[in-house]
Amino acid sequence: MKKHLTLLASLIIVFAISSCDLIQDEPPTKTQMEGVWTVSSAIDVGTGTDITNRINFPITAFHLSSDGTIISTAGPLIMYIVYGDSKFTQIASQIDQVFNYASLDFNGGEFFIGGGVQTRFTLEMKLEGLPGQKALTTLLEMLGIGNDYLDVVVYHKFMDVKVDFSEDYETMYWELDGTTTALYNTKDNYGNYVLWNGWPVNNFQHVKLTLQKQVKDLRDVVSDATN
Repeated sequence: MKKHLTLLASLIIVFAISSCDLIQDEPPTKTQMEGVWTVSSAIDVGTGTDITNRINFPITAFHLSSDGTIISTAGPLIMYIVYGDSKFTQIASQIDQVFNYASLDFNGGEFFIGGGVQTRFTLEMKLEGLPGQKALTTLLEMLGIGNDYLDVVVYHKFMDVKVDFSEDYETMYWELDGTTTALYNTKDNYGNYVLWNGWPVNNFQHVKLTLQKQVKDLRDVVSDATN
C-alpha cells in the first residue's frame, strides 16, 4: 500500500512540475505581439458581418514594435469601429484618397500591455488622415461633426482589447468586446491629452480580428498588396 501511495505521490509531483514548466515556458504576450501582422478576417460582432473587404485599402496591416509604437494601414478599420457601419458607408468613397497607403504613408499609434502572459491590452491609434489633419477634417465634415471638433488629430484609445494566439503564434486574435472601453483625445500645445467630444465613446463597434504574422516588413507587405 505504501509503495502505491509513494508512486502516486511521485506522479503528482512530476505532473505538477511539468505543469509549472509549461506555464513558465509560455512567452510574454507583448513579445509575441511584436512584428508585422495583416488582418485576414474582420467581423462586426453586432451583425455577424464580414467587413474585411470593406476596410482593406488595399490591406489592413500593423507593425507593432518592441517599444510599443505602431505604424499601420488601419485608418479605415478604426473609422469603422468608431463611427459604425452607416457612417462608414457615407465616407467609403473618399477613404482611399484620405488614407493614401499606396504611397506608403502610414498611421501611427501605440499599444500598452503588462508583463508576462496577458489576455487584454490597450490599443491607441492616431488618426490624422495622412498626409495631414486636413484630410481627416474632410471625413469628419462628411459625417456631420461640428466645426468645434474638426481641426484636430484624434487619438482613439481602446482599453481591455482581448488578445489571443494560435498554438504556433503565427495567428493572433483581437476582440473589442463588452469589456472593452474607449476614450478619444486630442493634445494641447504642451502635448497633454485633452478629451475630444466630437463623437460618443460608447457607440463603437464590437469587432473580432484575425491577424496573420508576416516575414516581410510593412512597406513590402503594402507594396505587394498594391501591385
